[in-house]
Amino acid sequence: MKKGRASPIRLPRENARYAELADFFDQRDGTELLTQGVMEPDPDREDLDRMLLEYWKQPNTRQLNIRLPAGAKRMIEKLAKRKTVQVSTLVRMWVIDSLRREAMKP
Repeated sequence: MKKGRASPIRLPRENARYAELADFFDQRDGTELLTQGVMEPDPDREDLDRMLLEYWKQPNTRQLNIRLPAGAKRMIEKLAKRKTVQVSTLVRMWVIDSLRREAMKP
């Protein structure tokens, strides 16, 4: 494995389509984008806090599809069965819990 400086990230074109942008972010780690200066943390959390408070009051009406390795999906299914909840309920609980923890960070 090569050590040393990472090659610069080639950004998508300014008028890139949604699919191109999705591919760009799917293929990169957030820390890589931060360390190379492509992105930077936003210290203003006010909008995030407001959105999270609004989110917790809303019904579950929107769907989010994600791709997982087959083994991870099987593991989630086993855990959901053990906890006697549906897979989607367990994953939703994890997402909400993670949102709450992230929102509490400075």
